[in-house]
Amino acid sequence: MIETVGLEKTYPDGTTALCGLDLCVDRAEMVLIRGPSGAGKTTLFRLLLGMERPTSGEVFIDDRRVDTTSVRQVRALRRGVGMIFQDFRLIRGRTARENVEIGMRVLGLSGREMRERATRYLEEVGLDHRVNTPAELLSWGEQQRVGVARALAREPQIILADEPTGNLDEDLSHRILQLLRGARDAGASVLVAIHSPDVLRQTELRVISLQNGRLVGDSRAVCRRGEGSWT
Repeated sequence: MIETVGLEKTYPDGTTALCGLDLCVDRAEMVLIRGPSGAGKTTLFRLLLGMERPTSGEVFIDDRRVDTTSVRQVRALRRGVGMIFQDFRLIRGRTARENVEIGMRVLGLSGREMRERATRYLEEVGLDHRVNTPAELLSWGEQQRVGVARALAREPQIILADEPTGNLDEDLSHRILQLLRGARDAGASVLVAIHSPDVLRQTELRVISLQNGRLVGDSRAVCRRGEGSWT
């Protein structure tokens, strides 16, 4: 389970990215986050990952505090998280498959297991013909799909996806969302920042809305810390 309580983040220049955010995502739940640029979606993900500390408030992952824990403990928590970054963060000079494999190194898998998983998930995102292509020779949309495959290949308990369909056409967007649903069906909690009005109109998923760092809408209020957490 993911929970934030009174979460606030104000930067040194006075910009407030999040203001009193209370949010709860249950185990095996998939939630879409909507909001304009600057609404606080990316800041929320960075706080959940422990990449930044909040100005005030609390962050819990499966009842464990993230915002006050040590760097070493945060790194351990991240092993159970798959992050799809908006800027992809692929390594130049490494192939698509190598970039996916790198994301699994902390899992203790054998080289063979990593190669097999990487190849399988690249096939899932439609890149079976690009597994050996260096990252810098891939299109923006292809790089984005490598980022999706890298997160899914970890088979994590939590997936945080920051605009995972932003550079993709409608068919590929649908395919990626189906893969994320599959991860949810396998037991992962999935939090997706998304802007596509078509997806939002067609989805049956819970949708929360952020504006100026505040929660302004939630299609379904669920759970409290301590209820429905992972075992």
